[in-house]
Amino acid sequence: MKRIKNIDAIRGFCIFLMILGHLLDWWLKYEDKWLQVILFELLAPLAASGFLFISGFSTTLSYKSRVIKAENSNEFTMRKIKNEYIIRALLILIIALIYNTLIAFTINDLTWIWSWNVLQTIAVSLLLMWPLLKTSKTFRIVLGIVLLVADQCILILLTSYMGQPNMYGVFYHILFHPLDQYIILSFFSVFLIGTVVGDVFFEINKISDQEERKHAIKYEFIKFSLLIGIILMIFGAIFFFPDFLYHGTFSSMLYSIGTVLVLLSILLYIEEFEVVKTKKSYRFFYYFSFYSFTIYLAHNPLYFIFFRQLNVLSVWIAIVGVFIFLTLLLKGIYKKWGKNASLKVLISILSSKLANKLEERYLSRDLNSY
Repeated sequence: MKRIKNIDAIRGFCIFLMILGHLLDWWLKYEDKWLQVILFELLAPLAASGFLFISGFSTTLSYKSRVIKAENSNEFTMRKIKNEYIIRALLILIIALIYNTLIAFTINDLTWIWSWNVLQTIAVSLLLMWPLLKTSKTFRIVLGIVLLVADQCILILLTSYMGQPNMYGVFYHILFHPLDQYIILSFFSVFLIGTVVGDVFFEINKISDQEERKHAIKYEFIKFSLLIGIILMIFGAIFFFPDFLYHGTFSSMLYSIGTVLVLLSILLYIEEFEVVKTKKSYRFFYYFSFYSFTIYLAHNPLYFIFFRQLNVLSVWIAIVGVFIFLTLLLKGIYKKWGKNASLKVLISILSSKLANKLEERYLSRDLNSY
């Protein structure tokens, strides 16, 4: 099955936006924070929702490919697929909780041990997604919409209990701490919708006849995803305007999903129909995608370099310098160590090895039972 480069491009673009937002937040002087506020409201919803959407999209592609492999192999079973999937999600969750714990001790606030950073949200989304992977696309779409609406309703009901040492305060903390991050209900719904789009694309992408495949991509995928994306962008922008600019709102989520669908459609058309040569076009964002988990965990020391020291002009000089340095660094790391420096790949390798160990135990137990 043909690998789609624009998936990496969009994921890398979202990581790029995430780093940009963090640098503006960390480095701008207080009197120049207006720039960070404006750009954060414009870019943060796309960065956050886009990353979860593409994560859901790629999760479906990976799962479907493995199911086909299991159907054609006696050694690669559905049990192994499930174990590998669950172990991978748990490993990501463990890393996320360790990351949160380090932050909690750094800022002397233990409530941050449970907070919705992107790794924790992806890990929990993967765990919640497993029993839903075999459900229909219609069911997942409806569930995603229901969760988006429910998230806003539950937030309204629980906000007054924030920080209180009672059951409702605990529920608020579990679901919404912190509110400006990747809160689970809304972002799981985006992840869920991403799996549906990935499911549709997978069926088209596996068509063996290339002319038929391209025709289906153009008229059955790009056409409808572009149309739906534009509708969601327009509806999201006018629904409770200007809420679509605010992180985590219902209209923001719709607008972000629509934007990602439009971007995915355009990039897919460019790639499939060779509007421009894409052999090297995506390399910049590819590095940010390939090392996405690594970058997320490793970019935090940048916090201390120019903390609250730069104005609206000097901050851009520093940011451009940082991205040039990061790109060259990632390119060098990729050439020298490749996947061995990717936390995402290492997690996959470890989960595969642990799943193999479990499979050996299952087989041994089955043999002993005879």
